[in-house]
Amino acid sequence: MLINDRMAALEHQDPSLLIEDQPSSSLAAEGLSALMERHGIPARQQAAALTQITDISISQARRKLRGAVWLFDEVLAVTQHFGESLDQVFDHQAARALPITSPALDSLGSAATHAAHFLVDGQALPCQVRLGAQIRSGAPDAVALSAAHDAHGWWVGSQAALQARGCRGPRYRVAQVSLTQDDQAKPTRIAVVDDDLASAEALGDWFNETGYRADAFTSAAQLLGTPLSDYDAFVVDLILGVGQTAHALVEQIRAARPVAPIVLLTGQLRDGAATEADLTTLLRTQGVAFFEKPVRPAVLTATIQSKLDRLANSTPWPTDTPA
Repeated sequence: MLINDRMAALEHQDPSLLIEDQPSSSLAAEGLSALMERHGIPARQQAAALTQITDISISQARRKLRGAVWLFDEVLAVTQHFGESLDQVFDHQAARALPITSPALDSLGSAATHAAHFLVDGQALPCQVRLGAQIRSGAPDAVALSAAHDAHGWWVGSQAALQARGCRGPRYRVAQVSLTQDDQAKPTRIAVVDDDLASAEALGDWFNETGYRADAFTSAAQLLGTPLSDYDAFVVDLILGVGQTAHALVEQIRAARPVAPIVLLTGQLRDGAATEADLTTLLRTQGVAFFEKPVRPAVLTATIQSKLDRLANSTPWPTDTPA
């Protein structure tokens, strides 16, 4: 953990669990920043919003958004404030697990981890848990999470959640819990099309590192050489070469995949390589979203996943026509 992260942790003598290591703190910051942006709070106002939701100082909020330590209760407060669950915010990025650690308990727990389910927001999310000391019966306990075992395995949650689950055995402190993806879940596949190979591969790598499966293409012909039905979403540069726009490609994608999210990217509106007329036509007729480069990958991902979530929770998808 970096020095400034340790300072942030010391400001909170709170027994709640900490999202402690730097990569995971950054993941928490990215996920919560994207969540607030989805709900209409731009980046410049997010620190102020955090102070109102979590009752922390503005300086603490800014450090957390830059990747400093987060308390589990703070993360949960933000997700609940906006009416979203933890798996909506983080599970889409969970190719990397999200470790939630309590340093004070590390020395008490075994090095072994156990497969478990994390009870939160009415859901049971698959996870791995490392146990701390047993909680004495009747002893006051302010730890945010505890673990218990029954005939169906280990369960992690608040005392109330475990009680509602019917867990009557001994309770244990939680040294570490890591959310994991359901092995049965099929990863979302995304096609990235950009005539700049480095840009296409960089964005594809980012998607792959955050739990999706992405393929990079540098031309319309290259993408159309694969079945469009293989992909759940498409990210397409509006300009695919000198004097060539993606207009025809987007129309072909939409014909083959009537409801799949399509996001257009361009950095060339200002220099005239693409016209606003091309863009507005596609926005109006093909149901696409649009981002101007440079784009924030976390916000781009949130846009795609939000569309997929709305589709999954509404009426069944129309049957795709052959590509």
